[in-house]
Amino acid sequence: MNISKNGIAAAQNHVIDFEIGLGQIGGLESLGGKENLSSLFDALTTLDRRKRMLVGRDGTYIVGCKGVTEVLELGSCLRLTNGTVSVAQSKYDYGLKMLLSVRAPDVQTLTLPCERGHGHLLMRATSLNETVVCMSLHHASEVAEPELPDLGEVFHLTKTEALIVHDLFMGHTPQMIADDHDNSVHTIRAHIRRCYDKLGITCREELWSRLNAYRLY
Repeated sequence: MNISKNGIAAAQNHVIDFEIGLGQIGGLESLGGKENLSSLFDALTTLDRRKRMLVGRDGTYIVGCKGVTEVLELGSCLRLTNGTVSVAQSKYDYGLKMLLSVRAPDVQTLTLPCERGHGHLLMRATSLNETVVCMSLHHASEVAEPELPDLGEVFHLTKTEALIVHDLFMGHTPQMIADDHDNSVHTIRAHIRRCYDKLGITCREELWSRLNAYRLY
């Protein structure tokens, strides 16, 4: 990878500015340094599956999680050229420029198509300070089952009811649930009515709306 001396110097300056900012926030002094910041972003990715990076206002790459490094190395949506983040397709240059100019508390969003129609890369950005922008990346093509807390504990459901509610949230029909649980569809429908009563809802659309608020990611 060809990274210019100017690009390295700019990135180092941005890291210094960011580390100074961290030092001014009580309890975060130990997070300074690119390696520790990268580890922090990796931990956040584990929690919510969002990749994160810090870039300068001029697009200079500062630090990111391992997932961001993989995206940049792949180069199908975003690329790293001479230490600067750029889009793979020039027609999205203006969109990236808008991300880099965002001012907190505003949030800017950019959607980049992936190669061969493999979904999109969703980018969101807000500013950390006058010189640094924080971005999150998420591939819309990534098929991942949503994680929910213990529904039985939250809504006082039985173990069977909790499994049925989860299946409904995943889009399964009563017949599919009946087949999976080796039960009759009439029994499953009776369970569903009791589940609806406990959740305080009347239909599947309300179930999705109710449970979306409890999605861990």
